[in-house]
Parts: sequence; C-alpha cells; structure tokens
Amino acid sequence: MNWLDAQSVVNAFGGWAVLAVTVFVFFETAFIFTSFLPGDSLLFILGITLATSTTAMIPFPIAVLLVLASAVLGSQVGFEVGHKVGTPLFERNHGLIFNPKVLKRTHELFERYGARAVILARFVPIIRALVPMLAGISYLERPKFFRYNLIGGCAWVIGFMCAGFFLGEVPFFHDHLDQTVLAIVILSSLPFPLELLRHWLKNRKAAKQS
Repeated sequence: MNWLDAQSVVNAFGGWAVLAVTVFVFFETAFIFTSFLPGDSLLFILGITLATSTTAMIPFPIAVLLVLASAVLGSQVGFEVGHKVGTPLFERNHGLIFNPKVLKRTHELFERYGARAVILARFVPIIRALVPMLAGISYLERPKFFRYNLIGGCAWVIGFMCAGFFLGEVPFFHDHLDQTVLAIVILSSLPFPLELLRHWLKNRKAAKQS
C-alpha cells in the first residue's frame, strides 16, 4: 500500500476504508510531521467509494460525521500542542520552520487575519496542520479557535466528501479521476493565497495614500 496514494489507501482497507480515512485525517491535521498525508484526495475518493461501493460497512452520513470529528479533533490537538510547547520549540531552534522569525510572523499573522486564517488554512495541505499550532502559540482564545475550527472542518470535510459522492457517479469525472482530484485541490486552496494578496494590496494602497 502506498500511504501517499489516496486510492491505494481506500482500496487497501475495503469496507473499512472510512475508519482508515478517519485515522489518516486525524494525523494529517494534528501534527506537522504527518501533514504530508493526502487529506484532500482521501476525502474526495472516499466520497466516490461510498457512492459506488456495495461493500462499505458504514453509510455515507455516518462516515461524514466520523471524519468530521476526526478533522476537528486533529486540529484541536495541534492547537493544544502549540499552546503547551510551541513557543519554546520555536525559540530554541533555528531550522527552516522552527525559528524565532517564524514565531514573530505567526503573531503578526493572527493579528492581521484573526480567526479567518483558521478557516482558510483548512483547504491548504500542510498549512492546515501548521496554522492550529500557530494559533496555540499566539494564544488565540480556545473557544474562538474551536468555533472556527468547527466551521472550517465542516466546510472541508463535507465539501470534499459530498463532491466525491455526487461527482463520482458522473462518467466524465470518474474517467478523469486524477485530473478531477488535482483540479479540486488547487481550486479549494486558492482562497488562502487570495486573502493574503487582498490584504497586501490593501496595505499597499493605504501606504500610498498616507
């Protein structure tokens, strides 16, 4: 089984693919070191599988709830890790990700974008594991983080799984599965960089007027 190939993962676990994806999604969202796992494509292909499979042990609505709970819990764990050990980890190291400059930019990120970053980051691979930890480091209020974590998790899980469930039965999308997954991942990732660009243009305009 290729752990980075969503189709391979779903096929390997057969009727219990829902539970496997639930575990994968938790680790993909909870820890930076496992954020390379194929979260987006797993959700989409699981939706397709549940729409077409006759061997699935868990019905689609229950599957959505299980994966959603896993996604929300994973990000919440990431938040708690950042809250407890994040600041010392960044201050004591000088690597590419863990260094004082990243810590400083983290505080600036949440000062500028606030909770919107939690929602938008959910749709960007790797970033969706990094942002909860950064939110914990920045001491974003736990109730506020949980609220936006839940909103982002619902949009991400329900959006991708329902897209797979309904589009998977359309012959064109089923015959061009790899291209469809890639297109959906790219399109869903656009809001975050567009928000950064919008904020940069806004600041640039304000600087010219001052």
